[in-house]
Amino acid sequence: MVNRSATGKSGIRLAERLLSRAQAGPGKDILDIGCGRGVITRWVAREYAGRVIGVDTDCQELEIARLPDCEGNPRFIEADARHLPFEDRSMDVVLSFGVLHHIADWHNAVAEIGRVLRVGGRLVTAELVYPEWITGIDEKSSYKFGIYSLDTSKLTRLLQDDGFITLHQHIKKRVLWQDWEGIFEKKYEKAWSRY
Repeated sequence: MVNRSATGKSGIRLAERLLSRAQAGPGKDILDIGCGRGVITRWVAREYAGRVIGVDTDCQELEIARLPDCEGNPRFIEADARHLPFEDRSMDVVLSFGVLHHIADWHNAVAEIGRVLRVGGRLVTAELVYPEWITGIDEKSSYKFGIYSLDTSKLTRLLQDDGFITLHQHIKKRVLWQDWEGIFEKKYEKAWSRY
């Protein structure tokens, strides 16, 4: 369902809107976490003409992403958001659309995002936030989808503790979940930073 063409088109519209709001100009080092088949990654590579890398844990999706029909030459790497294979302060923008709510220990992915972003870099994210009763049902189901409770207030505090400021946050309530989006700028390195 995540990689349906309609989802790809809506993902591109979301990326276009949020990247414009984040004032992410061309020629940046951009990392797309949870890139799947690379629809958004390819669009970003065409539009922003910088170094663009997509990472995902699903090797089958990455095989599709790597097909040679894309412009902009993005790279695709199999990697876990909790253990990114990049140097400290090596990215200008990190995109994370619909990824964190699939990671039980999502706070580790947030720490990695903080590690790889340069001062002045931006985290551009959008998530589905499910209530605990839904994530509890998923946990007990034999048809587990791997959705976890994501505390966006805690996520924001973790980012602030890591030297980020909030540029934009918005929540839209749906019947069974909330659509949450945020743009955060890494304003400084903490003096007590582990990096």
